[in-house]
Amino acid sequence: MSVSSNSSPRNSMVGGKDLPPSLPGNWPNPSQHDLDERPTRNIHLGNLPQTFIFNSNFITTSKFTKYNFLPKFLAMCFNPHKKMANVYFLVIAGMQTIPIITNTASLPTVLMPLSFVVVVDGIFAALEDYARHEADARANASKTSIYDMDKREIAEGEWADLKVGDFIQIHNRQVIPADVVIISCKEKGEITEGRAYVETKSLDGETNLKMRRALKCTMNTTNDGLANLNELEGEIEMEHPNKIIDTFRGTIKLVGEEKEVIDFSNVLLRGCILRNVDWAMAVVVNTGLDTKIMMSNTEAPNKISSLEQRISKEIKRIVLYLILVCALGAIGAIVWDIIKMKEAYYLKWSDSLGLDWWIVEIPDPDYDPTTEFFLSGIVQYFYFFLLMANFVPVSLYVSMSTVKFFQAHFIEADLEIYHEETDTPTKVRTMALNEELGQISHIFSDKTGTLTCNIMDFRKCSVNGVSYGMGVTEIAKAAAFLNGEEISEDDLAGEAMAREHAQMHKQDHVNWYDQSIRFDLVGAKGDEHAQKLQDFFTVLGLCHSVIPEHVEETGEIRLSASSPDDEALVCGAKFFGFEFVDRTNGIATLKKSSGENEEFEILEMIEFNSTRKRMSVVVRKQNGDLELYCKGADTVMVPLLKGDQEKLLETTCQHMTHYAKEGLRTLMICKRVLDAEWFEEWHNEYKEASVDMAEIERKLMGVENKMDKLAEVLECKLVLLGSSAIEDKLQDGVPECIADLAAAGIKIWVLTGDKVETAINIAIACQLLQPNEYMEQVVIAGSEFCSKAKMKKKLIDSIREYEEDCATAASDMEDADMSAEIDLDNVIKPRALVIDGPCLIIAMEEDIKPYLLQFTQNCKAVVGCRVSPDQKRQMVELVRSNVVGVKTLAIGDGANDVAMIQAAHVGIGISGQEGMQAVNASDYAIAQFKYLRRLLLLHGRYNYRRMSKLVCYIFYKNIVMSITQFWFAFNTGFSGQKFYFEGGIQMYNILYTCFPIMLLGIFDTDVDQKYLLKYPQLYNNGIRDAFFNSRVFFSWVFTGTVESLIISIVPLFTLTNSFSRGTDWEISSLWDYGATSFTLVVLVTNLKLMLNQYQFPWFCLVCIIVSVGSWFATGIMMTSVMEVDFRGYKVYESLLNNYSYWLTLPLVLVLCGSRDFFYKGFQRAFKPQLHHVLGEISRWDLGEEKEGEALKFDPPPDPRMVPRKSVLSKMEDIRDLLEATPVGGNNNASNNIANNEEAELELMQRVRRASRTLSDFVLPKGLGYAFSASDLLTIQEERKIVLGQTNTSGRRGKRASIVEMASGIGAGAVGGVTAVVGGVVHGGVAVVQEVVGVGETFVGGVFGGVVGVGHAGEAVIDETVVGLKAVGTGIKRASRIVTHAESSREKAEREERERRGKELGEVVVEEVDEEEDEEEDEEEDEEEDEEEDEEEARAPSTTE
Repeated sequence: MSVSSNSSPRNSMVGGKDLPPSLPGNWPNPSQHDLDERPTRNIHLGNLPQTFIFNSNFITTSKFTKYNFLPKFLAMCFNPHKKMANVYFLVIAGMQTIPIITNTASLPTVLMPLSFVVVVDGIFAALEDYARHEADARANASKTSIYDMDKREIAEGEWADLKVGDFIQIHNRQVIPADVVIISCKEKGEITEGRAYVETKSLDGETNLKMRRALKCTMNTTNDGLANLNELEGEIEMEHPNKIIDTFRGTIKLVGEEKEVIDFSNVLLRGCILRNVDWAMAVVVNTGLDTKIMMSNTEAPNKISSLEQRISKEIKRIVLYLILVCALGAIGAIVWDIIKMKEAYYLKWSDSLGLDWWIVEIPDPDYDPTTEFFLSGIVQYFYFFLLMANFVPVSLYVSMSTVKFFQAHFIEADLEIYHEETDTPTKVRTMALNEELGQISHIFSDKTGTLTCNIMDFRKCSVNGVSYGMGVTEIAKAAAFLNGEEISEDDLAGEAMAREHAQMHKQDHVNWYDQSIRFDLVGAKGDEHAQKLQDFFTVLGLCHSVIPEHVEETGEIRLSASSPDDEALVCGAKFFGFEFVDRTNGIATLKKSSGENEEFEILEMIEFNSTRKRMSVVVRKQNGDLELYCKGADTVMVPLLKGDQEKLLETTCQHMTHYAKEGLRTLMICKRVLDAEWFEEWHNEYKEASVDMAEIERKLMGVENKMDKLAEVLECKLVLLGSSAIEDKLQDGVPECIADLAAAGIKIWVLTGDKVETAINIAIACQLLQPNEYMEQVVIAGSEFCSKAKMKKKLIDSIREYEEDCATAASDMEDADMSAEIDLDNVIKPRALVIDGPCLIIAMEEDIKPYLLQFTQNCKAVVGCRVSPDQKRQMVELVRSNVVGVKTLAIGDGANDVAMIQAAHVGIGISGQEGMQAVNASDYAIAQFKYLRRLLLLHGRYNYRRMSKLVCYIFYKNIVMSITQFWFAFNTGFSGQKFYFEGGIQMYNILYTCFPIMLLGIFDTDVDQKYLLKYPQLYNNGIRDAFFNSRVFFSWVFTGTVESLIISIVPLFTLTNSFSRGTDWEISSLWDYGATSFTLVVLVTNLKLMLNQYQFPWFCLVCIIVSVGSWFATGIMMTSVMEVDFRGYKVYESLLNNYSYWLTLPLVLVLCGSRDFFYKGFQRAFKPQLHHVLGEISRWDLGEEKEGEALKFDPPPDPRMVPRKSVLSKMEDIRDLLEATPVGGNNNASNNIANNEEAELELMQRVRRASRTLSDFVLPKGLGYAFSASDLLTIQEERKIVLGQTNTSGRRGKRASIVEMASGIGAGAVGGVTAVVGGVVHGGVAVVQEVVGVGETFVGGVFGGVVGVGHAGEAVIDETVVGLKAVGTGIKRASRIVTHAESSREKAEREERERRGKELGEVVVEEVDEEEDEEEDEEEDEEEDEEEDEEEARAPSTTE
């Protein structure tokens, strides 16, 4: 939601009239020069006057006001980039007012339906914005306590009255009205510590409390009363307003005091809630639109579904079609004028009156026919344009919006994706992407909190080279099961005891059983080892950001942690007798198992971030020793260790690797003893750098800065203590969900910050990866690939190895027994890529990226380890921007997933343990990953299919209505005469055909819900754009055009005279035909809808009946009142009494509906798709037992998604693998290839790249998935043929045929297409000339077109016979290659050349010697005889 300013005086700048603004010039996009002029924000405290003007605290989040609603909404509604159809009809309305071309008496009648659409959109926009206005009014009028400097007391005021520099009093559990800096607190205890707690749930969704502190220089200001606030005078120098909610940089300089740093721990942000203090006094520093929460409310990326993008393209094509039709009409008018003008001289064009028709009785001597025809053509063109303006449906957008609204409601109301434990329903935040959920091809998922619960348990640890903790995790069990490994009885027993022990002790976030560690803590392995254990748990108990909250009612200590890892480690330390109980005034307290408390003074804390990947804290122990405690990822901690620890490091790393294989999250734990003098010097430098605004700015920008350098100086020479291992369990249903999504054809990428071993085992447990014997895992990690040359070589080798496996598989299929079934899934071993963050940096270089992209398209799964948030975004953009036809979905639960979520086509946030940042940035919000299965496979597919039908039908019905008038123009001299009633035209899209299609878009289901989830293959149609593409769309357009022709022509021959107008004579008028045709348009379009609808609930039938009946009712009403349309007066009444009218209606309905009726019947009977079969099972309740016998479906073919040409062109090294370029251009080249096995292998690889997937040879895009055993054999046989795997004993024709087929496949013309069109182009295009086999030989099916029909004769008959033979085998037998003798035409042409050569005395040179020709002719004759024998042998069975 973008935040706009308001013109109210309350939102104007506050301060003196002549004061400069506090913000830099050109805000919010200041230049560097602007920032140099005003680098910081300066605020005066107390009675000192302000020197700048600041924004007030009055805010507005609404888009409109009552003054700008109309112009702003209309500007949005007629934006050509978003609402092209609205702009189109606005132009049409303007054209209707031009007298020379109007067909509506210069009345813009199209404004009526257009106004209806705009008003409906306006109502939705107004209702949505009204809710924002109410929320703004409540916020601005909220009450707060403001300190009155004059009266020296607290006064009540509204939020909108706050100004920068005001002192306010915030009470416990009150919402904070602006961004403020804490001056002092009134705590519940007697000791003033300046601590306050804040709940940031409304800001970032996190439920844990966060500690904030008052400034040290002002902490005691209000101890003696609030009047002391008048004595505070000074200046705050701070950063300019920004939207980064977890940082703040500034300083405060009070009169007579030293400068003090203001960091994020001293700030309370607007929208948060104060907790655990009586009240807090604070000074306002940011108000209104300058607060962080308001600046964070930026508008999310405007995402448009691919279906809507395609609609925009199809609208342009429809407009081109309309232009073509109008041009034909204009040409027809000119031709008619040329032919008829001599007889109809009264239709001449007179220049004397400008652009008016003029009837003259005497021929004009100045008459110019060329000008006449030219002007007439232009006028008729625009006349036809207005006549058929409804080609583009005016109701398209409002229908889509209404349907999407109900679809979103069904998603949110679905109890199957409602999480009862947390009372979290699925939330639709961007309903414009509803249908995009049904087309997802790639899923990019975070791991922690997305696939796992993000609820951590302390499970194991390694201390001083000794591993502690028994049992085995669920992830390890799943990985062992899939790998075929057995788990030892000791591990299983340890796991059982760990669970029992955890239940007995009821320790949160601890699942532990290993009694030996308790003995070692008291010296069982010696005092040195015991001290290491104590140091280890001391680090866990102190090095964290957890806040202990003391519950007065129960006396318990409740931990509030921003990181679940920290909470688990602190709970683990408590479990072993090192309980963290308090942190006050820089003193942290640990309660030992003996009952004694040990205090540690916190001298400095360097917090964890995604760049450092570690956290450190410096403490002073009670004996005065200074120690540094540090924990972090092993990748950053190992280089910081001091020497002479190699053996311990090796042992610890082995333990960490073992933990990672069990799916545990590991951290390395270290310490360092510090020299007091050295630390004092270091600490002074660090404090000086931390108050330097320039260094703070550099740190925020992520560039080199002094603070990070000093941190590296401190965090070195570390002593290794050990490592921790915590468990993050998989969410329920994750493996099943991933398995079903993969079965649907969706590729899943998991991007996580875990170690490689952890990520691999979790991916195996999720069924994303398979063991090595079933899936080739290509692991690119470590320093081995940290160079561009090595990375490039690895990727190229992986690509080549995959292509070689494809070629080997093709060869194995040739050698296999074709009478036995072969499992195609096991022919080629699937690939999976595992890559870590450092290697990914190199792989994303511009010259390496294309190879990475190419290899990932051959992978079933990709796992990214140790990746940063920005790398997640890069991975999504890599696929989205460079792969054709891809639809990406990103899902995550934390702030580090926001960039990835916003970069994907569809972003899904999980409302988990890491706050609501991901949800706030997402398009859809769910509570559990497993709900993604139902959201995509059920709701997504339903929405995509319904919206596809809705869009196609809306265009279809408008074309049927519009182009009918064009066909009628053939009977009116192309005059463009309209024969519909204007009222009928305007209500056609609003009343007669609007509501039935909307009900279809909301409720229609082709397959029952349970089957959609049981057979995820059904989802594949969406990935392949099977329901809405150019072919499907224009098939509806073509059907509408043909049916409009039938509607226009048939009444002309069947409609007889009508008794009309109360006279005694009979006529059949233009309006009789028009009313009849319009009736047929309404009936045919509604019939078409019923033929394409699967479910017919009673309300859908009632809606169709009412829609059709409304035409009969309004038709009678419109023609019964002369003032409405005098030309159609009593026309409809006469038609209702005309028997031929009632005979014409069913006749046309049968003619228009028969095609759909018989085609759909044929398809269901002979070529059923999976959803047809499941629909019949559901409709007739066949039962599970019979269903199990009847249905055996193979997975659908993978969608052809290849990198764009711009990416392929960059991969010169493997161009031979990526391009299906024919090898050689003559027989010598072919012979060389025949003798070169390596070249032949590369050729087959090229063919493999061109063919891409085996199933595509047999199945057209988006069609059926049912295979019989014979179908599998046919596919294998066909694969063998296409790859050229035939035994020809080195014949010359083999190589030429392979080359020719490689070229043909690359062009998209492959034998075995669903139907072979008879005929040839000029009698012989694409006929295979060479013999391919010794035994059973094959020739490619004939590829030709209708052009060859023009060359009818013996050649056409010969070629058509060959084509029909290929058709006869059908899809189940593929396209067998049959030899073909020389056609009669070819023979005649050869004889003619020989005759002419003899006449000219020239000798015709043969290309091959006579002996070779004779041998080939004999072989061809023998093969023809064998083929004829086979056909005769098959004839009886075929007849039977």
